[in-house]
Amino acid sequence: MARSTQATAPMPLGSLTQPGARDGARCVVCSSQRVTRISMELTDGSEVDFTHCLDCEHRSWHHGDEELSVDHVLTRAQRHR
Repeated sequence: MARSTQATAPMPLGSLTQPGARDGARCVVCSSQRVTRISMELTDGSEVDFTHCLDCEHRSWHHGDEELSVDHVLTRAQRHR
């Protein structure tokens, strides 16, 4: 059985915090594009997006367009024994 020896193009190196590296994500406070956004599913099955601004340090949790409090997210993330 012959193996394919096709070369693949190397992935460009860089950081997602560089200007122009990603589209759409902006801080709701200072409008910076230097944000980290993580989408996840909580223990209760709800989907949320966590966003942290690297410029002004604002942190927020969202479900769609709704901003969630930290207490709300922690309650939904608890495991009940």
